[in-house]
Amino acid sequence: MADLLSSRNLRRWLPWALIVLAALVLPVVLPPFRLNLLGRFLSLGIVALGVDLIWGYTGMLSLGQGIFFALGGYALAMYLQLNELKPGELPEFFSLYGVKSLPAFWQPFGSPLFTLVAIWVIPALVAGVLGYLVFRNRIKGVYFSILTQAALLVFFNFFNGQQKLI
Repeated sequence: MADLLSSRNLRRWLPWALIVLAALVLPVVLPPFRLNLLGRFLSLGIVALGVDLIWGYTGMLSLGQGIFFALGGYALAMYLQLNELKPGELPEFFSLYGVKSLPAFWQPFGSPLFTLVAIWVIPALVAGVLGYLVFRNRIKGVYFSILTQAALLVFFNFFNGQQKLI
């Protein structure tokens, strides 16, 4: 028991215990607005950590981290839209584009398990493809930053709502 409470073990497990405690207590204590705000801050913090990791460890500034954040967010938004519907209903914005039935690629996002996997896998696959193309061609330095920003603009223009229900 004394070994479990040693300062080394305490320093290792105490932060994790505090995180678990906060995850259990904060949803009960905070009002919905503050809890939503905390979720947004934590999400943006994860994006900042991603930029810090790639820039800090490799020295390459990626200006396209928003691609992966947006793909995960898009998958979650699809699930949330489908989750609040009654069977047979369509999301409200589908009527703006004259869509009469749910597109096939939207249907799996009705499952929370599929959505949780897709939130991780889809951005990872896109990152893998982009990474393969960038590193195969040995793009470095400022060219890497410009290329990642250009990729972000391409994704933004593709998903910005000007097309019919991508």
